[in-house]
Amino acid sequence: MVTPVTPDEANEAIRAFMVAPVRRGRPLWPEEQAEYEKLLDAWAAAVRGGSRSSSSRYALNG
Repeated sequence: MVTPVTPDEANEAIRAFMVAPVRRGRPLWPEEQAEYEKLLDAWAAAVRGGSRSSSSRYALNG
């Protein structure tokens, strides 16, 4: 079972993803868009108080 992340942890992961030098100033590529959507799902699950996916690498459980 995945330990749910807090909304703050998920938000920080989103920020880190978006400011990465390799994608600064350009639109997301399709695979990056999919990764971003997974981050948003992790954030939404954290806000709701649970995790949607047991395979999420954004669970930040160590």
